[in-house]
Amino acid sequence: MEELREFTFVSNVRGFAESGALVVRVAGNIQTPTQLFGLLYQSLTLPGYFGFNWNALFDCLRDLHWVSQKKVMIVHDDLPSLPPSEMKIYLEVLRDSILDWTPEEPHCLEAIFDESDRIHIEAVITEG
Repeated sequence: MEELREFTFVSNVRGFAESGALVVRVAGNIQTPTQLFGLLYQSLTLPGYFGFNWNALFDCLRDLHWVSQKKVMIVHDDLPSLPPSEMKIYLEVLRDSILDWTPEEPHCLEAIFDESDRIHIEAVITEG
């Protein structure tokens, strides 16, 4: 199983914060992509043209021109309870969005998870 260096794992995710960053928290009982898109739409103040689908989420996570802070952090207090195929897509969208940013660009994106979720996340994202 490969280690996911693109994601940050911390021992106390609920206590995690970083000043100067836009910190978006994923928490609660997210069970569908629609619920997740709605949460991210509101929390990230995504543009009105956001299409509420995985491709649109990737596009917006790769733009962020409307965000004034350089660093954007999506902190997962709770993992979404998405169906396995949807969870895999979500994690891949996060990973690919993070990897696509370069240091000279005006923003950077981080995804933060609790250390206790590492094995589950690695298993989901590395499934064939």
